[in-house]
Amino acid sequence: EEIRFTGVELDLLCKHKVNGKQIYVECKAQKDKIGAPILRQLLGTVTGYDYAEGWLVSTSEFGKEAKGFAEMWKEKPLEISSKLSFYSPELVIDSLHTANVICSRPIKEAEKIVNGGEFLGDWILLVTDYGRFWAVYTLQAGAPFGVLFFNAKSGRHIQEEGMLNNLSNLDSHITEFNLQIGALPETNKSLLISTSLPKVVEVQVGDSWDDYRPARPQDFVGRDNTQKDILSLLNTIRENKSDTRIFAITGNSGLGKSSLIAKLRERSKNKFYKNRFFVFAIDIRGATTPSYITSGFLRCLQKAQKSGFGDNVDLQLTDPSSPLASVTISKYLQSVKRKGQVLCLVFDQFEELYSKPELFGVFNAAKNLMLDVVAHKDHFVLGFAWKTDSTTQQDHPAYHMWHELADHRRVFKLDVFDNGEISKSITTFEKEIDRKVPIEIRHQISNSSQGFPWLLKKLCINLYENIKKGEGDASLMLDLDVNRLFENDIELLTQEEYSCLKLVARNAPADWSEIIEISGIAIINSLVHKRMIIKSGSRLNVYWDIFKDYLLTGNVPVVPFNYIPTSDFSSMYKVALQLRKDTFLNSTDLAVSTELNERTIWNIGADLVMFGIAERKGMKFKFHRDLDGTTETHILEKFRTKLATHSLKLSLFKSSSGKTVNSSYITESLKSCLPNSRFSEKTWKIYTNRIMRLLFVSGYLSKIGNETLVQDIGSAIFDKDQLKKRSSRQRGIVFSATASPASVCEALKLIQDEVSDFTVLKNKGYKNSIVILKRFELIKIENETITINEQSINKYGGHNEAVWSSAKNEPAVTKCIQKLDVSPAVTG
Repeated sequence: EEIRFTGVELDLLCKHKVNGKQIYVECKAQKDKIGAPILRQLLGTVTGYDYAEGWLVSTSEFGKEAKGFAEMWKEKPLEISSKLSFYSPELVIDSLHTANVICSRPIKEAEKIVNGGEFLGDWILLVTDYGRFWAVYTLQAGAPFGVLFFNAKSGRHIQEEGMLNNLSNLDSHITEFNLQIGALPETNKSLLISTSLPKVVEVQVGDSWDDYRPARPQDFVGRDNTQKDILSLLNTIRENKSDTRIFAITGNSGLGKSSLIAKLRERSKNKFYKNRFFVFAIDIRGATTPSYITSGFLRCLQKAQKSGFGDNVDLQLTDPSSPLASVTISKYLQSVKRKGQVLCLVFDQFEELYSKPELFGVFNAAKNLMLDVVAHKDHFVLGFAWKTDSTTQQDHPAYHMWHELADHRRVFKLDVFDNGEISKSITTFEKEIDRKVPIEIRHQISNSSQGFPWLLKKLCINLYENIKKGEGDASLMLDLDVNRLFENDIELLTQEEYSCLKLVARNAPADWSEIIEISGIAIINSLVHKRMIIKSGSRLNVYWDIFKDYLLTGNVPVVPFNYIPTSDFSSMYKVALQLRKDTFLNSTDLAVSTELNERTIWNIGADLVMFGIAERKGMKFKFHRDLDGTTETHILEKFRTKLATHSLKLSLFKSSSGKTVNSSYITESLKSCLPNSRFSEKTWKIYTNRIMRLLFVSGYLSKIGNETLVQDIGSAIFDKDQLKKRSSRQRGIVFSATASPASVCEALKLIQDEVSDFTVLKNKGYKNSIVILKRFELIKIENETITINEQSINKYGGHNEAVWSSAKNEPAVTKCIQKLDVSPAVTG
């Protein structure tokens, strides 16, 4: 009698034909191992319903606790132990064989096909819609490579193409291997046996400090705490004080994850660690099939063995679904543990596996290895590195699967460099070029990189190239525009090379042979020589993930502008108005013309350089060569453009757009933007006021009484009277609607229609409307002439829309709307 049926479980109530006993049978076809709770639940069902016996028939192995329960139950007196029977997979197979439902494993037939038993792995009984089959893994240099099939009733070798294709569609990990080897003709049997593993690609490092590949260990800077924490984890495992066997290194692109892995690998070889830890790092971008994972695992053990870790054991991985359970692997790892050693395998660029659907099989193999490592708790550690800003599709099955496994691993998250790490990196750069970097250039690199290792390296390389091109200090011109830095790389390429580079970027990791067929070997070699692409096994990749994204989208990563100027806006604006387009002015002359101290000019000049308004040569300054023009408007628009990406502006608009906030709130926001900075409360307040003033002038903030409105008016403020004031522009706290909405819109239309004289509009009765338009920053008045702020109008999408949006951001209007929502019938 069928009691319950689901996709993986069948519960039956059976009556013995001879003695009439009622036997409760649970049949489980789950992938996970059987846990002890399932056995205890079976006992409870048998006891609760007074069944004579309870049987469990399972297609999956018993877990550690379940095995312990079964062994304990066997030791009980016969009248009790006979009430439960546990049919593990091996006992199920024995029963089927005894009943003549299946034949015994056709081992001799399989050995003939592969020319020896040493090339065979574990056997599996397949129960499918197409029939029952014996399947056996074939080994290639000790790792599973393919699968042979035999009819489970007759033992006949399955060679038909149609049946092999049917079996390749099964939901089973065997389909991740080569199922066609059994169909090979007699003359090609030698292909089944190979003396080498499928090639795995180790994590590469650059040939020099300016190579874009992961940093050479001797060039590596920082991440001291992360290195210490990972090595500490390996040591706690060595001392049997931790159950954690998985770790992950995460972070955005360009933060140095691969470089950190290479550094850890190098440190594991030093005098202190060389007999304790073995670190093997693999680039996952070289993967094309699931066997890449098992090959990487086996290669790690083989190299560790050669380096003196563990005993000399003939390593053979016979079961890819549970690699650590293979007899020789288990024996070897026990010897590693006995010697107090730890092996660590790290898969770098792991996000490739859950960003490409065709690599899902490889991902699955990595997941199986991870779960096996977690279950066995040997002295074997698995590490993963992946970027957190990858374009993973959230509906991709691997995305959810991987994040559900988060409890099994310890995560080390990389962030941007702190000031100390930035300084060390620049000092390393100075040693490489055998030249001191002027303090002002060092200041620019330090602030412009914002702590991003990839940008810091790019800026140093850009400076080095300029030094090689020029002579003396004149060559120390630093390009701070990330977009142009990438454009400079592309300008060095021919059209054919650029096309090939984009092709690799679109298909990365791209197949080497396919790209050769399209672009030719000469083009590829040229790009490799120029370090634009790198070869990972049979795969090609762009030298940097960040550059790859730029090639595909045309966009560079947003680098938040965290700079806090040393001088206030009024002083910067005053000095900027004195600069020239083509002539460097000495700081002494600028001090005279602005009536400021010369040292103050140095600080202001440094600020103007960071805002992209000026460039410097020693203590001389001129307008930056890329400034669109040198008028007051161009200067103010440059301030606005630069502040658009300031981390404080981004933070305020994310949390409080359209709202009013006080200065204390803005100070706290600034602190959250600079978490590693330590200043006194007085200094924080000074910095807040300084940046607020810049945001007011740039049109991102407005002052309303003692509060600040977070609202972008669409352009910088060009009112000369307001620019001269040291305080921020301020609106009256209450918006008193002294003109009707219709009148305000009419006035705006008249101004648009070339009626720009204030007196004329005033005489037409639009004085109050003009006052409101000025309050909304939709017009500007200079010498009785009115001009429309076109940038603000365009931002809102039209004249009337600009009026409505500006009005809606007025606190007085907002409060009226709130009141009307509560009391729709309230009087004016």
